Amino acid sequence: MRVMTRLCSWVVVLVALAAAAAQDDKGQDDKGTATGISAAARAALAEARKVSDGCKGKVGPARSRALEVAAGTYDRLVARLSGEPAAAAVAAWSAAVLWRRHGSLPLAEKDYLHAAKCDPARYAQRALLGAADMQRRQQRREEAAKTYARAAAVDPRTIRAQTARLWIARMLLQDGQVDRAIEKFQAALESAPTPRQAIITADHLCKAWIAKGDLTAASDVLAHVDGLVEQAAGGDPIAAERLRRASERMSARRALRRAADREHEAAKDAVRLDEHRRRRGK
Repeated sequence: MRVMTRLCSWVVVLVALAAAAAQDDKGQDDKGTATGISAAARAALAEARKVSDGCKGKVGPARSRALEVAAGTYDRLVARLSGEPAAAAVAAWSAAVLWRRHGSLPLAEKDYLHAAKCDPARYAQRALLGAADMQRRQQRREEAAKTYARAAAVDPRTIRAQTARLWIARMLLQDGQVDRAIEKFQAALESAPTPRQAIITADHLCKAWIAKGDLTAASDVLAHVDGLVEQAAGGDPIAAERLRRASERMSARRALRRAADREHEAAKDAVRLDEHRRRRGK
């Protein structure tokens, strides 16, 4: 089993990665502030936002109807703004989010894909990730895996890319393809963009090894995480403490203890059964 050895480099680049993530978040403003959007398009988007604001505080059928009206408003804008791809992308993304909240997964998927196509510079990765989520929730798992792979390929260094890689592996594990899932989880661990993401990925990888029945390999994964946390202790103490807590919260630790207990009890039962048979043979 392969284990990453670049622990020092992770700690060194952690601050830079956080800054990059913050910069990435700045690109998520979906209020029509992207360059290349005309004043008329901005005004239309502002009016659509007023409609979507009407969803706040509503529950039950009233909420469902308000979301439907708001999403439909943005969808009509997508058609109207076809000559302004950047503005159409904002409208499509906003519609997708509303349809997702409404529970209309195919409509959300359609709008996510449209946003990715209209303005790939701002929306490609996150919109493809959203579309893949919708496909997965519709049980179109092979298509979802391909879309997740497309999302990850946009920029493999991001947390979104890591999320996509994890979903590909998780779906394989859910489908009983344990060996392939382990392979994908291991690859995801080796490409984790931050120590925190490495811990999340290691949690999945450890549980996959447990599902395969290899508790030694599962223990090796946890030992790798322990080494990561120990290495981080030499850097920012606040970041190190957060990693330590994340490591302690890994559900794989409990799963491994339970699996080890079951294995131990099974071994004891085998010994007792063998002793019983020997006594009966006398």
